[in-house]
Amino acid sequence: MNSVFSALPVQDLARTGAITTAKPLSHIGSDDSAVHLLTDFSEQKLPSLSSDMPVSDARLWMKLADTSIKLVENQVGDCLGIITIEDVNGEKPMMLANRQGVALKDLRVRDIMRPLSELPAIHYRDLRAATVGDLVSTFREVHEEYLLVLDDDREHPSQTYLRGLVRARELVQRLNLAIDLEHRATKFYEIVNVVQGGF
Repeated sequence: MNSVFSALPVQDLARTGAITTAKPLSHIGSDDSAVHLLTDFSEQKLPSLSSDMPVSDARLWMKLADTSIKLVENQVGDCLGIITIEDVNGEKPMMLANRQGVALKDLRVRDIMRPLSELPAIHYRDLRAATVGDLVSTFREVHEEYLLVLDDDREHPSQTYLRGLVRARELVQRLNLAIDLEHRATKFYEIVNVVQGGF
């Protein structure tokens, strides 16, 4: 079956010397679409680390990265979990090494990562139908800083894949909240607590 395609109308800019460009939607409201907060891996995939990488090497890569979070992948490129700059720079590696009775240099990324089994996940179809306010309620309920977003695999209808993630920290920043850490004087104080780890 042959498809018929049509050319799109082309604008004549011969008399246009300058034109404004689109600006990112920096501030959003609670009634806006939750999709605005999705880091969509189909458009921009997060950098990844091998699960076999030594934690000392991961610390260096995380310092050089322009993001505070990386995916953790196995040898075939499947995602096993996530790792954050706090995971590699905090007390977690030393405490784990002491508990396991091993040297710090022997720890691997898979030892300190946050595995998929411990992370909350939502479906992309639900995210598309949700508002930013719905996301706030979700973060309040799960008490985690990240929400994984799954989507249906079109080639394998019974399977899902990791479409992206949503970060509570970005949610707070883009809602342009005035965070009063002493009095929590905001109706979104619960999500602020989540981001600060104070739940």
